[in-house]
Amino acid sequence: MKNKIKKIISRILFSIVGLLTLFSTVSALDLVVDKSGADGTVRIILAPFPDSQFSERMQTILGDDLRRSGRFTFIDPNKIPKLTGFDGELDKESLKQSNAEYLIRGKSELRGHIETLHVEVIDINNGRRVAGFATHDIYNERRIAHRTADSIYQKLIGIRGVFSTKIAYVAASGGGDSRIYQLIVADADGYNDDAVVTSFEPIMSISWSPRGDSIAFVSFESGNSAIYIQNLKTGKRHTVSARKGINGSPSWSPNGRQLAVSLSVAGNSEIYTIDIASGKIHRVTNARSIDTEPNWTKDSRSVIFTSDRGGSPQLYQVNVTGQPTVKRLTFDGRYNSDADVSGNKVALVRQMNGRFRIVLMDLSSRNSDIISHGSLDESPSLAPNGAMVVYETKGKTQRHVLSVASDNGRANTVIYSPYRDVRHPAWSPYIH
Repeated sequence: MKNKIKKIISRILFSIVGLLTLFSTVSALDLVVDKSGADGTVRIILAPFPDSQFSERMQTILGDDLRRSGRFTFIDPNKIPKLTGFDGELDKESLKQSNAEYLIRGKSELRGHIETLHVEVIDINNGRRVAGFATHDIYNERRIAHRTADSIYQKLIGIRGVFSTKIAYVAASGGGDSRIYQLIVADADGYNDDAVVTSFEPIMSISWSPRGDSIAFVSFESGNSAIYIQNLKTGKRHTVSARKGINGSPSWSPNGRQLAVSLSVAGNSEIYTIDIASGKIHRVTNARSIDTEPNWTKDSRSVIFTSDRGGSPQLYQVNVTGQPTVKRLTFDGRYNSDADVSGNKVALVRQMNGRFRIVLMDLSSRNSDIISHGSLDESPSLAPNGAMVVYETKGKTQRHVLSVASDNGRANTVIYSPYRDVRHPAWSPYIH
């Protein structure tokens, strides 16, 4: 049985990863632009939050959120003379000399069991208060700080923040027959982690439902690969597909009605859709190639997938209804795979100079930028606003860690996890 499982694992990994070892040749025409030196950030001063340890901790969490976004340049508050706290009088001249654009000040307030964080945003150019927020919760300073960071981000950047969303990933521990795999759900910065599935067999290929209340994933606990849906609210789980051969790469449609998957029921790995309510499957691709890793476009009418039909792994797009017309999306580089789509942005893995990097591609123009800098970066997942990507990489100790990169390439941060080996991250949608 162990040998059988190993063969199954090898086969599905061969499909999902996209033939890593077979196609290591690098194209001479690799036109990716690295924008890590560009600026365009908002310059802010984050003044110390007085009053309590709650305030200090929330300031740290809020500041870390904004730094991780790559959209802000922080001016050292210690270099600003006469810098006052929340509601204090402003020294306009020293603030203007700092070259900052906005001053952010806050204070906390405790009434009964309710902790409230008051924050104000001041335009340094004219000294006017342009925004004020009062965020409260029951003794949950991390949630308060994340929600406040979302509000500041939306006010100053103009798009919705994602700091109060979630991520899911797979954590592995132990070795040999005692190795344990867990499906973890945590805050977007890695804290408040919770194991929702535990198995002695591998777990992979995580996909969130559009409402954020369920997760589809692949597990080998039955002895073969199978696709499951785990309800995060009820704890109930049901099997979506346990067909002969490969059951892999589930991707939840934006309308919540279907999963796009990779199945080999006909002998070859092809793209199918599964109606979640009825369980009915519909074959989308039909080729001699390996077609895998589908991910839906925002209109739920087509999927982007990985295929080696052109001789090496590349990204293609196919409509899932009507005539299944296939068009190739990537031409730069010999290897492109593992797409994740958010709006008009596609995060993907590209091989460059023998290394695997995360790249962001504009779906309309096909222009692309490098946003990671490791040697084996994989499994990208876009935040729901398309402005950050979480992915799997190797840390300094060669263990697998999760990192978050901003879309402008200015921030790249390893996020917290209490587990030593973490993989297959997936960013949640907005959770109401």
